[in-house]
Amino acid sequence: MNITCGPDSDKKTFSITLPNKPSKLGVLVSGGIDSAVLYYLIHLTNRLAGNHHDIVPMTIMRKEGSRYFAQGVIDRIHQLLKLSHTAATLIGDNALPEEQQVKSAVLQAHAQGFDIVYCGVIVQLPQHMVNWQPIPSRESSRFKTPLQALNKSHIIDLCVMLDRTDLFAITHSCSILEQERCNQCNGCNERSWGFAQLSLVDPGML
Repeated sequence: MNITCGPDSDKKTFSITLPNKPSKLGVLVSGGIDSAVLYYLIHLTNRLAGNHHDIVPMTIMRKEGSRYFAQGVIDRIHQLLKLSHTAATLIGDNALPEEQQVKSAVLQAHAQGFDIVYCGVIVQLPQHMVNWQPIPSRESSRFKTPLQALNKSHIIDLCVMLDRTDLFAITHSCSILEQERCNQCNGCNERSWGFAQLSLVDPGML
């Protein structure tokens, strides 16, 4: 599935590709908008391909609000796509430094028989690097980051294109506060910037 999105001044095309043979796929869902869109798109792609794959949402209980938002995001997407209820598989070692937790989750997933793990990491803009360690995003045959060339404005535009603006209100971007917004960290800055690039108002701020 190839998709073009983003503001008129910065259109980008990316693709969601699933294996040719039936596979067990893990998708890291954090409760943020990036992973929410990725999880939704992977399910849509699987449906178009004939629902051949076993897709499992996985959550690392990180400090960015996963414990409060991830399951709600999963439940909403399953409701929209008429999928049965699925509890997130808890994975990864959240005692490790932030930038090492995703790697620990991927290693655990592969040890548990997952064929591929998908992660919704996007471009991290230098001007937004406040209290944040970038997540390593080097792809391999068993670790995929299909959104890695996109920034937050592309993700927000994707939600609009897919008619999934309902995801804005149930996702969380702050990397400092687990349930509210500090409006100073990388996550808050990027989300605010992304809406501004599209001349949109963040409904989560209303």
